[in-house]
Amino acid sequence: MMTNFHLDFVAVGPQRTGTTWLHQILQTHSQIRLPQAVKETMFFDRYYDQGLSWYSSHFGHLPPQAKCGEIAPTYFDIPVVIDRIHKLNPHCQIIINLRNPLERVVSLYLHHYSKGRVGNSLSEALIEMPQILESGRYAQHIPRWLDQFGADRVMFILLDDVESQPQQVLNQVCDWLEVARIDLPGAGHEKVYAARQPRSQLLAQLGTNCVIWLRKHRLHRLVEFSKSLGLKKMFFKPRTTATPQLSPQQQQELRVYYEPDITFVEKLLKRDLSVWRAQ
Repeated sequence: MMTNFHLDFVAVGPQRTGTTWLHQILQTHSQIRLPQAVKETMFFDRYYDQGLSWYSSHFGHLPPQAKCGEIAPTYFDIPVVIDRIHKLNPHCQIIINLRNPLERVVSLYLHHYSKGRVGNSLSEALIEMPQILESGRYAQHIPRWLDQFGADRVMFILLDDVESQPQQVLNQVCDWLEVARIDLPGAGHEKVYAARQPRSQLLAQLGTNCVIWLRKHRLHRLVEFSKSLGLKKMFFKPRTTATPQLSPQQQQELRVYYEPDITFVEKLLKRDLSVWRAQ
């Protein structure tokens, strides 16, 4: 393990809330060190038994005074992850990204669909993968982070603000992490991913499983090299079918389901989020 390794902050998600945007921006900052060659190590949830030396090796050489952190959107709704991060650094700063939970359900479904994990029925996917819904239970999961790290060590970013005022959000993040402010690169004003769909479920599952195996064995450069060759086009294509939409009945059911979570965030941030209910 690197003797000077220190974990200063973690952006814990949840998924489909703007964490890729945050990663793209922070990896350009000279005072911030993120894992090299891979976006997410999945150390605290999937590979914890690999040990801290394995984890710290992902960061490479640490520049003097660098803030060391990770953007890890799968961590948000896993209680044991909170304990593990706290054990490593009880003063770690936590970033939680938030999004209209109804929009996030559709976005996360499309993410899993593109990986071949669910079929082309949104309704069936919500039954097959209850985590799609569960990870949006803000009122259930956020208090665990606040209780463990304290309100002064948890920052919240709304995707609404990233879309409407990205530079201001970035300034707030830099100030909170106590690093110099930087200007947004051109890509920071754009959506990160174009919609895509698998050429076939079998191919998508094969490609996803291959990437998981390669990542597990630290063959990150091989994954990135494969991407540079355009191999993704073998497995995926631009979305040609209409984006799945929630039926009016599903929308109403989810509004009821997530109402406690929207109300919780409104009270927590002292902010009117009625726009989330209107969509």
